Amino acid sequence: MFKLILIYEISFVLFWNILYHSNSGVENWFEERILAAIYTVLSTMALGFALVYVIYITAKISGILDKMKNIKDPRRDTN
Repeated sequence: MFKLILIYEISFVLFWNILYHSNSGVENWFEERILAAIYTVLSTMALGFALVYVIYITAKISGILDKMKNIKDPRRDTN
C-alpha cells in the first residue's frame, strides 16, 4: 500500500507541475485566489486517491491481483 501511495503522490506532483508550467494564466490564478487553489489541489488529490483505491479494491475482489502476483518475474533466472 505504501508503494501505491508513493506512486500516486509522484504522479500527482508531475501532473500539477505540467499543468502549472503549461498554462501561463495559472500563476495569476494561484496568486489571486490562493484558497480556491488550495481547495482545488486537495480535492484533486482526494479524487485521484479515491479513484486509485477503487481500482485497487476492484482488482482485489475480482481476483486479478492474485493472478498478477502469480506471474513469474521474467528478469529472474528460471533454472
